[in-house]
Amino acid sequence: MRTYLEKLKEEKKNRAPEIKKKEIEDRAISNAQFTTCLIDGVQEKVANYCIEPPGIFRGRGEHPHAGKIKSRIVPEYVAINVGFDNPIPACPIPGHAWKKVINNQEATWLCHFKDENNTYASSSKYLFLAAESKLKGLNDKKKYERARRLKAIVGDVREDYTKNMKSNDRVNQQLGLATYFIDKLALRVGNEKGEDEADTVGCCSLRVEHISLAEENKVTFDFLGKDSMRFFSTVDVDPLVYTTMKLMLFKYVDGRKVQKEPKDDLFEMIDAGKLNDHFKKHMSDLSAKVFRTYNASVTLQTQLEEKAGDAMKENSHVDAKVKFFNDCNRDVAILCNHKKT
Repeated sequence: MRTYLEKLKEEKKNRAPEIKKKEIEDRAISNAQFTTCLIDGVQEKVANYCIEPPGIFRGRGEHPHAGKIKSRIVPEYVAINVGFDNPIPACPIPGHAWKKVINNQEATWLCHFKDENNTYASSSKYLFLAAESKLKGLNDKKKYERARRLKAIVGDVREDYTKNMKSNDRVNQQLGLATYFIDKLALRVGNEKGEDEADTVGCCSLRVEHISLAEENKVTFDFLGKDSMRFFSTVDVDPLVYTTMKLMLFKYVDGRKVQKEPKDDLFEMIDAGKLNDHFKKHMSDLSAKVFRTYNASVTLQTQLEEKAGDAMKENSHVDAKVKFFNDCNRDVAILCNHKKT
């Protein structure tokens, strides 16, 4: 099979340039009807409009369902969102019908689907507008406006979580420490995972096994974050944070203080819901994501100012400017634990 596929690949690569060009043109014509849509009378680009083909599910990291078969997505699995009085797009496969057709003016998705043949494929996937569309642009604008509003109160937020870590109340201590992690380490909030999902964690789902304390206020984090990306970092923390983390390694059973087991939650008294409710005391739409946007923006701004030098002079070559920007952006990627696999 491999030899046959390699042969096909080689033949495809060696086609004449005019044949390749003709295929690209034909593909563009046949796909034209899927690449755009009308929103309030304005033509907007659609993001990736191709449904994923059947195949073997790979997942990322040590996903429990790696190796299972993904079946073909048929129209009966697909719900589409169209204008109230607009014509319904024709179903592409004769003899099939859409799962449902709705008119939801609050949603920004055009269709959603999931593999209903397999119980493990529990989450829906969505088709959205392209990044350069007006709606996406507005959402990005709102995201950065939230970060700007956080900038105005971030001093009060940091004062509050410092006060909470000094509290004698264990819930307040955990809320304070978790907020510190999200602010200073750009951790995601972390939701509970089912048994059929990859064991990825965020701030609220950290376990004792994910951290180790060293001398001189050093803490090492080692866990799988979103998309099974490993977060492995040793950081210097404030003495107050270090002391509070030591307290989190113990729990109280029948009034007795006992050492937690490696599989025990670091934050047994709070969850993502409680933490997000706590954030809303500072700002109605504050979330862990807003902290990430704010700190990433501050990091980039700082790097742009510190590293500008010769790269940003008017007569600088464009390659030098691109390298300068990528160098600045690298620090943001490190902060947010973004990695190329």
